Amino acid sequence: MPKSTVVITGLGVVSSIGVGGDAYFDALMNQKSGITSLADRTDEGAKPPADWNFDAPTGEMAQHAGLWIGAPITDFDAKQYVRPRKALKVMCREIQTCFAASQMAIEDAGLAAFFPAGETESLLAGDSEPIQPAEIGTVFGSEMFYGPASEMEDAMRLCMDEAGNFDSSKFGAAAMKQVLPLWMLKYLPNMPACHVGISLGAHGPNNTLVLGDVSGPAAMIEAEGCLRRSIARFMIAGGVGTRINTTRMNYRGDLPIAEVADPIGLSSRPYDGASRGVVGGEAATSFVLEHAESASRRGAAVIARVVSHASRFIASDGMQLAMRTSSNDQATARGSAAAIASAIRGALESAELAPSDIALLVGHGSGDPVMDAAEQQAIESTLPGVAVIAPAASVGHTGAASGTVGIATGALVIKNRTIPPTIGLTDAKTRVAVVREAQPLAGDYVLCLSHTSEGSAIAVILGT
Repeated sequence: MPKSTVVITGLGVVSSIGVGGDAYFDALMNQKSGITSLADRTDEGAKPPADWNFDAPTGEMAQHAGLWIGAPITDFDAKQYVRPRKALKVMCREIQTCFAASQMAIEDAGLAAFFPAGETESLLAGDSEPIQPAEIGTVFGSEMFYGPASEMEDAMRLCMDEAGNFDSSKFGAAAMKQVLPLWMLKYLPNMPACHVGISLGAHGPNNTLVLGDVSGPAAMIEAEGCLRRSIARFMIAGGVGTRINTTRMNYRGDLPIAEVADPIGLSSRPYDGASRGVVGGEAATSFVLEHAESASRRGAAVIARVVSHASRFIASDGMQLAMRTSSNDQATARGSAAAIASAIRGALESAELAPSDIALLVGHGSGDPVMDAAEQQAIESTLPGVAVIAPAASVGHTGAASGTVGIATGALVIKNRTIPPTIGLTDAKTRVAVVREAQPLAGDYVLCLSHTSEGSAIAVILGT
């Protein structure tokens, strides 16, 4: 790809440690953790039994303790962000947080007064006519959305016989009676892009990418391509995901479960040799992307420049064996060091940068000992000695949002010229140079990394 002229002029974050970009970054700087007992969650998700004791777990309690911790968003009120309010009835929690992050990004970019496009006469500086609907596009990284189990409870009960056996043949008729007719609209993965697009009056490109942990960065790459091909003037892009939805947790066999630390807030330990698994979280991030010339013409502040990117796929060992497992046995490995290294090299080559030009790597590390090992191997071979931070230590693994959480972190590091510390490490030494105390950013380029257990990897380089 040629050197990019695309810049980030707006940024929004909804996370367990802060709502809003500045609140999120301040929380990182203050070493705040969003990880807690799921008893503290404020949504409709499952909570541990009332008598659950994390301080002295025994038997089954000790075996499953890691299931009952996570990084829930507890200070979020969708009514502050969603207009019209009636749209809330067709928005699940993930759609709500993504919509909110997008509104924050648009406000941050100084564009709120100019939308919905086609319905306002306000003119941007340097423009002779208002923003046109066809000039606005939306593309988001997403995943399967799951509602609270309570939404299906009444229908499920109608399928039970007197002996308590479930008869699946009855479910269709039961669901017709007991499930909200608009239920499916609340949980389609493409609805964040749709709702955001509708609210902006956007008639430009609209797409959704469902690619696991690289979904958000892949969406940003597509958004950059739309701008480069001049089929949009402004692109709203981002990612949203969760690993603590109750229904999602029932299928949580793809990654190992973390052990509960003391204190609980330090249970997510990326790159730590003592870590045994992953703490789930939830988040949404959004960005306003435009050409640098457009930003300059309208006098917009640039948060960071999208310098280059590279996307690679080289199947992991587990993928080659057609095995998906949460085992920490390397024989069925998750993650592909080869793909990660290739993505890093590709991004460097596109940007015409040397490894020494990268001042910071925002890693994907999540505490999964197998995937973290693959990532560290790739970093050692491509960017030896580079400073590394891992946002998952504070917000947990946020599914399809994880990649853009990393990009948002990188952009905020550039904006503030400061690197926040990574919390929770118990190892005195790690294979990569994890930043443990806040320090100035000593350079102009930050590489943001994301990858999947199957072998996809994306590297995005941001600059000043």
